[in-house]
Amino acid sequence: MARNFRNYGTRWGVLVNLADVPLFIKSEASRIVQLADHIAYAVFRYYERKDTQFFDLILPRFDSEEGKIHGLIHMQTIKPDCWCPACMSRKLTK
Repeated sequence: MARNFRNYGTRWGVLVNLADVPLFIKSEASRIVQLADHIAYAVFRYYERKDTQFFDLILPRFDSEEGKIHGLIHMQTIKPDCWCPACMSRKLTK
């Protein structure tokens, strides 16, 4: 995927520099990892505890195209009629 991004670009243009992703790093060592932790926590709280306090703040920030949210996927097979934002964005764009 990274090679394709470098060779062909994205819908925003060609990427010149890609940062390596740290595999294991303490949260307090990097602001970007702290941000990823907060996003993961907000999504976890939404799906596991139905707590929307933080999720509602980040939901509009997920990339979307023609109503389909990218980067937020609800992987489950129990409720085919799920009404969460991730499932609904895929139902509406089919």
